[in-house]
Amino acid sequence: MDLRAVGLDLAWSDRHGTGACVLDGDGRVVDERILGDDDHIVGWVESQVGDGPAVIAVDAPLRVPNQVSRRRCESDLTRMYGGRGAGTHPSNRTLFVRRFGRIRGEDLAARFGRFGFADPWAADDRTLLEVYPHPGLIEVFGLDCRLPYKQKGRRVAAWRAGLETLAALLGSLADADPPLVAAPIRLDATVRGRNLKQVEDLLDARFCAWTALLWATKGPAAFRLFGDPDGGHIAVPRPVGR
Repeated sequence: MDLRAVGLDLAWSDRHGTGACVLDGDGRVVDERILGDDDHIVGWVESQVGDGPAVIAVDAPLRVPNQVSRRRCESDLTRMYGGRGAGTHPSNRTLFVRRFGRIRGEDLAARFGRFGFADPWAADDRTLLEVYPHPGLIEVFGLDCRLPYKQKGRRVAAWRAGLETLAALLGSLADADPPLVAAPIRLDATVRGRNLKQVEDLLDARFCAWTALLWATKGPAAFRLFGDPDGGHIAVPRPVGR
């Protein structure tokens, strides 16, 4: 199987859906869907990547060694992007275990590791990246601040408008290097409630998958890599030619 770039907008609890997208080496969407529990995610990813080279980019903490406070990668990223509204929430073991009973990203990272995926410092042709779309969108599209497309605290009309803006930006990547070649996602007024949230998750997954393809084709030089192997990392793409 040729190169595959997988994006996961991972829900922190398996009670909620996870947006998933996979691109081929030419940037074309091969499959995208909403996934459920860990077995569903791992089985789908394994079926998509086969035995070939692949990068998985996950929007969720994949390594959280600290009991309290936040990870160094989060502090460093927030120092750079917090003034533009794109800092991170703090991740620590106490918070995750109290709210969710476990750290889902760590559990999935361990399972992906069993079929060859490793962090950016240890990886060969199978890399597992932790990503955070908000600063990535700022960099790739030259935005002044965080794009307001998330559901939380927004009326439906404003939420939909933000998603329409995100969809248009991602559509412009059809001419980027690497490209993102995807069918438009329907966002008319009939799409609401849970279906609108699924659109949000799938658009995030598309950007994560494109970020994975950028790593696969351009390598670490195309990124700011916050953190280290022991404390966890976040990979943020640099501006690209479009």
